[in-house]
Amino acid sequence: MAGLDIEGVRKVYAGGIEAVKGIDLTVADGEFVVLVGPSGCGKSTLLRMIAGLETISDGEIRINGRRVNDAEPADRDIAMVFQNYALYPHMSVRQNLSYGLRNRRMPKAEIAERVQKTAQILEIDQFLDRKPRALSGGQRQRVAMGRAIVREPAAFLFDEPLSNLDAKLRVQMRGEIKRLQKRLGTTSVYVTHDQLEAMTLADTLVVLNGGRIEQAGRPLDLYRRPETTFVASFLGSPAMNLLAATVSNGTLCVGATNLAAGLALADGPVMAGLRPEAFLLSPAADTGAFVLDYIEELGGTRLLHGHVDGQQVVCQMPDDRPLADRMEIKVSSSEIHLFDKGTGIRIDQSPDIVGAEGRIA
Repeated sequence: MAGLDIEGVRKVYAGGIEAVKGIDLTVADGEFVVLVGPSGCGKSTLLRMIAGLETISDGEIRINGRRVNDAEPADRDIAMVFQNYALYPHMSVRQNLSYGLRNRRMPKAEIAERVQKTAQILEIDQFLDRKPRALSGGQRQRVAMGRAIVREPAAFLFDEPLSNLDAKLRVQMRGEIKRLQKRLGTTSVYVTHDQLEAMTLADTLVVLNGGRIEQAGRPLDLYRRPETTFVASFLGSPAMNLLAATVSNGTLCVGATNLAAGLALADGPVMAGLRPEAFLLSPAADTGAFVLDYIEELGGTRLLHGHVDGQQVVCQMPDDRPLADRMEIKVSSSEIHLFDKGTGIRIDQSPDIVGAEGRIA
């Protein structure tokens, strides 16, 4: 096992296209780090630079304290699991698992022992003599993971390994990956575009945007305290509502609707971030500010899609609550996330408010 240090890493392609813009990241020994972000944010490029499959334009990558910028992939003591399985179709499962070890000219007895142990861990020992075409998608992915595990590397790298599986199998496999990583204790870096997958797997979650780290930390910390509107809207399903609002005398207003009072914030325009579950709704005949457009029934809960003063809002509530076409809408001040309207950076409430310029001391 080993730690991983990334300092000032950049990737610039021909024509000056900068895909990764100075990433600094430390992965502790045995830690499971998940890189998440939209397509084109640089997460797969960063993973491929760690693996040695992409050259580094600037910066430094160290594995277990050893600089590996110029090291060949085979010399980095890492194993990579791809989304397309990358299995040899003409080889049996046993041969696929043992291929890398045979290339290292490892003793046959040790190869057999490692293959059997790995197959038992992944519960694929009954498939060792089958070809990949005779396996299901989930079984093939286990074999792909087995090829990484059998090598006993210093670190695992996962490049969207579950993206080709159906929804039910994805849930099952991500649980197995988490269980295996905890059991093996191997340093792991995992790339996905699926924020739910990222939240459930990560010890540390790293949100990338435009080639930079937007925010990193424990998954629940990022969910409960996003530092930017990008992180706020990216994490959570359904996404956080981001509403153009104003603060006036400590009251948060969306248009003519007062949502909450008692805010310790100077007057001025803000972006208000509100999770769907943060709203309190009650039927209000013709006076309610929340106008219901349609409902998504989820079983046990429902999502109410509507608008407040022309802005789209999604609210989540139990399925046994009374509904109306118009509803009164409120939110607890403790559930409000406030962001600067221009920069999108989080604003913290403070008792030390200065003047009437909309600034916080």
